[in-house]
Amino acid sequence: MGDTVSLVIFFALAAMAVASAIMVITGRNLFHSAMSLGAYLLTIAGYYFLLNADLVGIMQVFVYVGGVVVVVLFGIMLTAQLTNVRLTSAMEQRWVTIVSLVSLAGLLVFVAKDTVFRISQLAPVADTTSCIGRMFMTDYILPFEVISVLLLAALIGAVIIAREEGGK
Repeated sequence: MGDTVSLVIFFALAAMAVASAIMVITGRNLFHSAMSLGAYLLTIAGYYFLLNADLVGIMQVFVYVGGVVVVVLFGIMLTAQLTNVRLTSAMEQRWVTIVSLVSLAGLLVFVAKDTVFRISQLAPVADTTSCIGRMFMTDYILPFEVISVLLLAALIGAVIIAREEGGK
């Protein structure tokens, strides 16, 4: 991918990330804020894909968007008291937020102005997914199998607990 195309994609993702993050913070409806959080996390996955870290991008979509955001949405929908709640904020809190934001921005500018950013001269890894898969099946096979057995035990335990509660 050319440098110009990468730059356009980068700034498009940046605009989407900033817009969805602002919608998460300023949203008056919890459901809309959770959906905006999902959109924000998808833009972060887009950055991973842009950096050729496909496996990390896919995991971002599966774990965070497909898992965490869905759990948050279920929690919002299944909690009857929160479905129609409108969020409000006091004016004092808004001023504290603005002062904190300006202070943080000033600190970031102060630190970044003297920092020398270097571009890595290392060649990018050709296929990260196969490299990680190969490492899981060779160097890290024991931890991989231990984790899979623990997850299987947790799944069996959850089924047993669900059966006992269903029979009562």
